[in-house]
Amino acid sequence: MPRCIAITPARDEEQLLPGLIASMTAQRIKVDRWIVIDDGSADRSAEILDAAARENPWIEVHHLPRNRDRGFGGESVVMKFLPRTTWENYDFVLRLDADLTFGPEMIESLLAEFTRDPKLGIAGAVLLEPGPSGWEPVYQPEFHTRGAVKMYSSKCFGAIGGLQAGIGWDTIDETQAMMLGFRTRSFPEINARHHRPQGLAGGLVRSRFNSGYTAYLIGYSPIFMLVRALRRAVYPPRLIGSAALLAGFVNGYLRRSPKSASPELVKFIRREQHRRLMLRESLWR
Repeated sequence: MPRCIAITPARDEEQLLPGLIASMTAQRIKVDRWIVIDDGSADRSAEILDAAARENPWIEVHHLPRNRDRGFGGESVVMKFLPRTTWENYDFVLRLDADLTFGPEMIESLLAEFTRDPKLGIAGAVLLEPGPSGWEPVYQPEFHTRGAVKMYSSKCFGAIGGLQAGIGWDTIDETQAMMLGFRTRSFPEINARHHRPQGLAGGLVRSRFNSGYTAYLIGYSPIFMLVRALRRAVYPPRLIGSAALLAGFVNGYLRRSPKSASPELVKFIRREQHRRLMLRESLWR
């Protein structure tokens, strides 16, 4: 059996952690080691995690102080607990958010995809989020693997240098992987329920603005962004959402924010985006 290590950053997740723990302990194929980082929680998260670790020796909990300086998002702490000496003895690395639940077959299904495709470097589940008709799949390009659920082959994880802290990390990692010859893909038949949809806390308009700014940091083509905004105009909040997306993108230029991606990666991203716009074969689909 392949060896798999998982890691999850969590902060003030007492309402949702029990569901994630139940999902992980019910897996038909369990990970060999699950590192959970309590990132300064002020609620009962620490108590819940410690209880789970006592019952399951493969769960390893780390507690960080709340009053420390924190970077953006969970990736600011993830790589501190995933040095090469920690993950290099495993075949796969699974990165999970704390606000998920999923069926007992999820890890088994992800591992099966790597067996089917030796060039697969990053595999993800399609997220289901609450909508008017119940749990609905979130649209995403085939190559994109949402940051909430990502499984990496160790070969790919090492090649891309692990995860980059900061905005847009979950696009930078897969783009680097594609540039290095790995395939990345989300599989519609593999699902996870995302109990805190992206943008829920700050509102959809703010979420679109942030998405636009993230696209600038990653190095998206301005032409591609314009087309993307026009396509987004048919989805709520319709014109306002598209305007917010473009405003966030332009904001990066006005602020002269440094790019998160390397010049080589920006060139690769824009080349693939332009190929897609011209209806040519592209990895960006």
